[in-house]
Formats: sequence, structure tokens, C-alpha cells
Amino acid sequence: MPSLIPVGPYKQFTTAEGTVFPYYIVPFDKNGTCEGPLTRQHVLDHLDGHSDIFLFSHGWNNDWEAASERYASFVNGYIEQRRQLGLPAPAGYRPLLIGIFWPSQALTWFDSETGPGFAGASDDVESGRQQMADIAAMLAPEQRERFHALSQTPALSEAESRELADLLASVLSPDDEGHDDAPASADDLLAAAASLTEAPPDFDDVGAVATPGAGGPAAAGGIGDALKKLDPRNLIKPFTVWQMKDRSGKVGSRGVSQLLAELLRRSQARIHLLGHSFGCKVVMSATASLPDGLRKVHSALLLQPAMSQYAFAAQVPETGRTGGYHRNLQRIERPVVATFSGRDIALSKTFHLALRRDHDIGEQPLAAGDSPSKYAALGGYGPQDSGQTLVDIKDPASAYDFGPGGRIVGVRGTRTISGHGDISNASTWWLAHSIASSR
Repeated sequence: MPSLIPVGPYKQFTTAEGTVFPYYIVPFDKNGTCEGPLTRQHVLDHLDGHSDIFLFSHGWNNDWEAASERYASFVNGYIEQRRQLGLPAPAGYRPLLIGIFWPSQALTWFDSETGPGFAGASDDVESGRQQMADIAAMLAPEQRERFHALSQTPALSEAESRELADLLASVLSPDDEGHDDAPASADDLLAAAASLTEAPPDFDDVGAVATPGAGGPAAAGGIGDALKKLDPRNLIKPFTVWQMKDRSGKVGSRGVSQLLAELLRRSQARIHLLGHSFGCKVVMSATASLPDGLRKVHSALLLQPAMSQYAFAAQVPETGRTGGYHRNLQRIERPVVATFSGRDIALSKTFHLALRRDHDIGEQPLAAGDSPSKYAALGGYGPQDSGQTLVDIKDPASAYDFGPGGRIVGVRGTRTISGHGDISNASTWWLAHSIASSR
């Protein structure tokens, strides 16, 4: 028989001082409905005596096994580092860990993040089938078989490409983080697909400038030329970025937010939020959806966030709107801390291509190191126009000065974060300890 979600802790860990503490995993479905309500209730009924609550959320392309292993890897590294460095625990330190699990499997775009391929080995074929079924379930019943036919076609004609783009665009939701209110259109998805027909441009090339009529396949020959023989995966990949943006927001705002609110109401423990990739959107959406009048979360660490670089801006350039998570800066006692890395290919080279709009074709940075697009990722280029402080990532035992709360600190992690999934190492454990223990 298949295993059931445990009502109590998923497992237990032991602090460097020898104190045993619980680790729960609380699952949510794609709409934010809690799939372990008894587990959630068990957490809430056993908060007494805990001084610190750590609430984690994984990124995309993590199944239950991958997510639980990633959580355990980070926690074990964190504990062992405290032991090796002889770091003193605060008086009465007794942590409680809660890992959020949400359905994040999508067609692999970020090769450096755990996840299946689209085809090949039998496990990959099954994973691809499940992912296509997940997308099809979002469509009207009468559209599903046609979607499957188009997604199975080795090379789509221009008309078929447009038809598939229309189907996918029909189920997208507006962007709530920064630049555009409207969801991506079919033309936007087609523009993103065209950009995938060649390798992404090298934005580290010093002196790269935007040149009219230059900048890739769409500009060189028109989007139509790039789409005359399109691999459907190149259209579905950018769609899945939008799909996971929408899903992680729903999980955070509809489900995790209720759990977080109850933790704040029922306990006086310091609450620390940690997210990776789209898991950063889960925890930030949860915070943004909290009702007024609750006490503050203590800290938030966003590891390679797959979120807009303007998510915390007081005013997003060109729009005048406030970044979707700007208010969160006042709901968290310590500064929000976010890592970014130039070696995160997913977030520094390709994320913005998925989110670009049709009218942005040819957009490139003015100089090496600049953000390549108004749709660039926070985890690729750091916070922009957000009153940010930028610091370099530090080695263990080197002190951080985060300063007062109410702002965002971008941590330049290129030296130690080698890819999108490389977020469990000595420097990130030290960063997590530093912000959680700061006062």
C-alpha cells in the first residue's frame, strides 16, 4: 500500500547542543488547498516551547523525494556548521521546522534544477506525460485532445504554432510582481519560443548594446521564420514558467498564508521564512496575503528567487506601480535577504526570455553586468529600483551587517553559488544562520 502523509513530524533532527526537534512536511495542491490538514493541525497544536519556527518552500521540478532530500541536506549542513564553528545558541533555543510541499513539476527549462527531461528514458516519458496532462487539465475538455496532438507533433507549422500558443495563453493569469498587469498573450509566448531556437545571447560580452534589427532569430528573420518548424517544447517551456509563477502564488496566498497567520497568532516564536526559486514566491505571496494586525515575521531568506527584480520596488519603472511584495518589507522585522548569482544560468540567461513580451524582441543590456531586461529575475541580477543594499556573500564566521529592517539586501553570490540548484553549501548555511540570529 502507498504510504500516507504522516500526521505528526516527518522526521526529527538534533541541534548542535543535542536537543531533538521536529520537522514537518505540510503539502498543498496546485490551488493552495492543504492536502495534510491533520498534519497542519498537529503543528499548530504543538507550538508551545518552541523559540524559532523555520518555514521552507522548495522551487519547481521537485517531487516529494527531491524536496524532502533538499530540505534535509540544508538542515543537516546548517546544524553541522554550527557544531563545527561552536556557534552559541540563544538562550532557550528550541527550533521547529516546517517544509512546504507543492506540485511544481514542469517541463524542464532550468537544467540545473532537479527535474525530469521531456523524453528519453521510460521515467522521463512518464514524467513528460504527467506534465502534459497537468497542462491539459487547465483547458476546456473539448480542447484537450487537440492540445495533446499539437504537443506530440515533432515540428509544428506556423499555423500549428499559433494554435498551440492560443490554447496555452488562454489559461494564463496576470503577473502580480512588477512590470505588466496583463497575462502573456499568444504573441508573447511565440516570441519567447522564437528566442529558444538559438542559444541565448552571451550577456557577459562586454559592450553588448541593443541594435535595431539585431539580437537573435526573431529579429534576424522575423518570428514567423523561427516558427515555421517549431519544436512544441520550445513553446511549452516558457508557458511552464508562467504556470509555475501562477501556481506558486496561489499556493502561497491561498494556503501557506493561512498556516503562517496561525503560527503568528498562536506562538510568540521567531518565524523565519526560507525559499528557493519559485518557493520564494510561495513564502512572499503568503506574507503579502497576511491579514493586518498580526505581529511581524522575524526574517526571510530568498535563495536564487525566480521572481521579478522589481518585486520589492516602491515604484516599478515605466509603470508607476508598486512592486508586488514591497509591503512585505514592513511585515518582516529584519531586512529581506535575497541571493543572486551570475553563474545561475537559468535566472541570468533564460528566465527573462520566457517572460518577455512580443514588443521586447531585441532587448539586451547596455553593458556587461547590467540587467538584460525589465523582466529579469531577482536571483539573476539582484533587486532593482528597490532602495536595495548589495553585499558580497561571505564565508563562514565572517560577520554580516544587514542594518535595520524595512528594506531588501541583495547578496552577490556568484563566488559560491555555481548554479540555480546550488543553494545548500557552507556560504548559504552561514547566511541563513546570520539573518535568523540577527537582532
